[in-house]
Amino acid sequence: MNIIDKFSLQEHDGEYENRPLKSLLYCCGEALGVKVPGYVIDKQFELENYFLLFISWDCPFEEGCEIVVLNKLNKIVGSYSFTAFYSSYNLDAVSELSRNHYKLTFNESAHYEVLINYPKKNLLSRVVRVRAL
Repeated sequence: MNIIDKFSLQEHDGEYENRPLKSLLYCCGEALGVKVPGYVIDKQFELENYFLLFISWDCPFEEGCEIVVLNKLNKIVGSYSFTAFYSSYNLDAVSELSRNHYKLTFNESAHYEVLINYPKKNLLSRVVRVRAL
């Protein structure tokens, strides 16, 4: 799991309430023509078969976290949303437990297990699976 800094998001001006819900995704400064939820890429990793992005909304009191999985052609192949209705998901840490298996820590005390199924082993299975620990 290599930490990278090749992806970025479109910047939005103006009041927070007036911003669009999605931002254009860039790779090495070039627009990919795809929009993703959120405003800030908190962490990004390159793995053997995919890129793994963790995106937040820049709203500390009701923070959400989006997991986005892109293939090596920079196409989105999976995603998962930690939605912040009356809660907050401030991402503190991402730990690799084994291949395609991660542990996320939010707010220093909430832990989740994330499994990435890519390339997909079964056509009908989800790419991102999450379970509270």
